[in-house]
Amino acid sequence: MQPTNRSLFASSLLKSLCSAFVASASLGLPIQSLRADWPQFRGANANPVLTGVSLPTEFAGESKKNVAWKTSIPGRSVGGVIVVGNQIITTSSDGMDQRRLYILSYDAKDGKQLWKQELVARGRPYAHPTSANAAPTPASDGKNVYAFFSSNDLACVSLEGDLVWYRSLTSEFPKAANDTGMSSSPLLIDGVCVVQIECQGDSFAAGLDAATGAMVWKIDRPTKANWSSPTSMADSEGRKLVLMHSGEDILAVRPKDGSIVWRLETGCSTVPSSLAFENKLYVPAGGITAFDLSSTGTPSKLWTSNKANSNACSPLVKDGRIYTVNRTVLVCSDIYTGKVLWQLRIAEGSIWSSPVIVGDRLYLFSQDGICSVVKLGEEQGEKLASNPLGEEVLGSPAVSGNAMYVRSVSSLWKIAE
Repeated sequence: MQPTNRSLFASSLLKSLCSAFVASASLGLPIQSLRADWPQFRGANANPVLTGVSLPTEFAGESKKNVAWKTSIPGRSVGGVIVVGNQIITTSSDGMDQRRLYILSYDAKDGKQLWKQELVARGRPYAHPTSANAAPTPASDGKNVYAFFSSNDLACVSLEGDLVWYRSLTSEFPKAANDTGMSSSPLLIDGVCVVQIECQGDSFAAGLDAATGAMVWKIDRPTKANWSSPTSMADSEGRKLVLMHSGEDILAVRPKDGSIVWRLETGCSTVPSSLAFENKLYVPAGGITAFDLSSTGTPSKLWTSNKANSNACSPLVKDGRIYTVNRTVLVCSDIYTGKVLWQLRIAEGSIWSSPVIVGDRLYLFSQDGICSVVKLGEEQGEKLASNPLGEEVLGSPAVSGNAMYVRSVSSLWKIAE
C-alpha cells in the first residue's frame, strides 16, 4: 500500500530538517541526534530519565485536561511509540487473525497522519487476548524505521513510509513461536538490527544488516519463551555490545558478527529488560542483581535484592537509586548496596508498561489506562495524581520536548500543557 498524505509529510519534514540544521549548527551536534529523540523501546539509552523537561501532573479524565490531541488508530497495539523528528511512529495489527500489519506516522504538532505502510503477516499472528500481533515497539536509526511483530515479520520502511526491505523470519524458521505471542522489541546498534526470538521451538537471536535486511549472524538461544528485549552496553574499553538475558543466562555479543564476549549462567525474569548504566549492569534476576562492568572479562556480581523484584516493568536509575515495580508497588533501592530505601503502592490491577522519570516525578501507566504520577523523595515517594485515559495501556510512553506520547490499544495521545 502506498504512503498517504505525502504533500503534508514533505512540508512537515522540511520544516523539521531546517529546524534541526539550525539547532545543530548552533550546538555543534549532528542532526540525527536531534531528530531521533526517542528512537526505540525505553528511549535512546534504555534508561528513560529526563531532566530539563516539564510534563503536567494532571491530565485526561472527563475534562481531557492537558490532552493536546488524541488520534484513533485502526487495529490494536500493546507496544510503545517512537519519536523521530516531528514524527510519532507506531504499529498496529488488524483484520482476520490480526494478519493486517500497519506502520503509521503522525505529526507531533497536531496528530494528523503523515503516512501509513500496510503489510500482511506471513508468520503466526496468534497472541494472547490481552496482547496483539503489534506487541514490540519499533526502532529507528534516524534514517529508517524497523517494525517487528509477534508473527516474526520484520519490516524496514523509510521516514517517508516507503518499504525498504521485509523479512518473514517464521517463513525461514517455521517453529519460531510461543503459546502467547512474541513481544521482544528490536535494537539498532552499529548498523545492525538485532532481534531476540526466544521460544519453545526455533529459538534464536539474530543480527540483520539494517540497510539490506541480510542476516549477518544468528545464534541459538534456550528453547523457552522469553519476552524481554535486547539492549546495548559498552565494555570497559567503550566498545558497544548487545546484551540479552533469558530464563537461563545473560549474554553479551558483538553487534557486527554475533561473537560471544561473555556468558553468565543466571536465570532471569523473562518479561522486563536489563539496564546497563555507568559501568554497572542491572538484571531482573532474583529480584534485581547488579554487576560490575568496569573491568575486562566476565562481569562480577555486586549484590542481589529480592525485594527489588520487577515483575514486568524494566528498571530505571537516577541519582544513585534504582526504581523497580513489584506488581503494583514502586520500590526505591540504593544502587551501591541494593538496600530498599522506601516503597509505595501506586496502582491497582496489572501493570505492563515501563515507567519514565521526568525531573523528580515518575509516570507509570497501569493496564486499565490510569497514569500514576509519583514525586520521588529522599525518604519516601508521594503519589500526586491518578490520570485515567479510559483505554487500556500496555505499551511504554515516549517523552520528547515537553510532551509525552502514549499509545493506548486503539489510540495515540499527546499529553502536554
